[in-house]
Amino acid sequence: MAAVVALPLCLAFGVASGLGAAAGLYGAVACGILAAFFGGTAGQCSGPTGPMTVVAAAILTAGSGRPELVFASVIMAGVLQIVIGKLRGGQLVNYMPYPVISGFMTGIGAIIFFIEIPPFLGEDAASGVLNALQSLPFAYQKVNQSCLLLGIFCLTIVYLLPKVFKILPATLVALVAATWLTSHFHLDVPTIGDIPSGLPAFRLPQLQFSDLHVVIQNGLTLAILGAIDSLLTSVVLDKVTGRRHDSDQELFAQGLGNICAGLLGGLPGAGATMRSMVNIKSGGTTYLSGVVHGLMLLFVLLGFSRLAAQIPLCALAAILISVGLSIMDWRVLKRMGRIPRADLLVMLVVLLLTIFVDLIVAVLAGVALASVIFVKQLADAKVSFVGDLVNLETLKMHAEHIPESVRKSIFTYQLNGPLFFGEAKNLAAAVDKLAQARYVILRFYNVPLIDQTGAMALESAIENWQAKGVRVLFVGLQKHIIDAIDAFGSEHRIAPEFCFDYFEEAVAYIDKCETALQEKLSPGSVGSKEVEERS
Repeated sequence: MAAVVALPLCLAFGVASGLGAAAGLYGAVACGILAAFFGGTAGQCSGPTGPMTVVAAAILTAGSGRPELVFASVIMAGVLQIVIGKLRGGQLVNYMPYPVISGFMTGIGAIIFFIEIPPFLGEDAASGVLNALQSLPFAYQKVNQSCLLLGIFCLTIVYLLPKVFKILPATLVALVAATWLTSHFHLDVPTIGDIPSGLPAFRLPQLQFSDLHVVIQNGLTLAILGAIDSLLTSVVLDKVTGRRHDSDQELFAQGLGNICAGLLGGLPGAGATMRSMVNIKSGGTTYLSGVVHGLMLLFVLLGFSRLAAQIPLCALAAILISVGLSIMDWRVLKRMGRIPRADLLVMLVVLLLTIFVDLIVAVLAGVALASVIFVKQLADAKVSFVGDLVNLETLKMHAEHIPESVRKSIFTYQLNGPLFFGEAKNLAAAVDKLAQARYVILRFYNVPLIDQTGAMALESAIENWQAKGVRVLFVGLQKHIIDAIDAFGSEHRIAPEFCFDYFEEAVAYIDKCETALQEKLSPGSVGSKEVEERS
């Protein structure tokens, strides 16, 4: 199933990059097999992705159409990813502020959307967003009506078919239907053209010494971008499967896959969220499933390249337009009116730099700006307060009536300092550490402020605990923190009955809950049988 979803995307990414559809398949096979076999994320499927394709296309355009520069950069990216993994740099993605990720992904989606409009209308693909925008006012004069109608037909299938038949892969159905219509009615539309059949030969790109600095620079861009793309996918899969991935091992595996892809003349790859989710939902929860996904694409390359050559480019453009729209962070875009100005500023800066300047410049500038804003917020926060001290004797008096077995299932998590993007990783780790809890008391006495990343991490932690039947209580949660959480549009409102000013009050609440439960469970009480069965 993952291979079926990946096939049209790989072909489309190959064409969009300017290297040809075969380059997309070569990269998918190399990264798909090696990255899964040596990877650190069970169930992840790797291959060409939108962000990596955008960079590959930019390298080809800047290098005057020299594909060897792209392949050398892919090899260099693989080497750098292995080095980053061995230096344990994979953990750094956990400290990426959410507004930076949001602006970056939305920018990538916008790039794909705009550069695919010309082939959607029957023209050659644009070399960049500016060229695509400049050509739009004159596009109506050169529209190929067959391409336009075929593209609209494909988009209709992509968006409507999943609502009727969820089991059918909409992108593949659209691709097959468009190819059949083109062949049956002899439509005058551009197609992919010849795709080499059989296995490509390993070869080192032929370069000049003057190209070295360009290769290193482009390789670093691809390495960082691929690391972010892959590890974000790993984080998403962790939330679905409840496992923990190995970031450094994942980078090592992605590096091997990209080295092989560059030697074969393929596109650079990374962990792909869409096909990985399809793989997981279809039952492919082990490392072997990613390998099988790559082998299936290899089988297509060996046996069906002639059929793939007849695919119309406008159909691939329609699929990529849908991909670009899906990459955008609509969750944040819909909440722009409620997002704090500082986070909105970071997101917009990263978004504009991603589209009009450079991907890595966008990420670095976003992280730097988010850090400066955070330091300013921390310096401006004046919410210190003085409260009564809770001594051990008082705590013992309030907890002595609770049975020992219950006391052992009560855990506290004390947050010291701001709940921001740097603390989000620790909060996520606490979910696993407190997996055996029945009650979790979150102590917010020393939390002066919270940012968007922290609010989303808190929301995720509460969801995970509640899914396991854990009751979450809050102590010392100040009004400005509650207002900030509400401002971020959290779907989980903090109920006032679970908020307490002092730790003793939370313990007394637990004692009250346990007493009521024991009364219901006592022999002869009303509802004891039903409560026992539910337990």
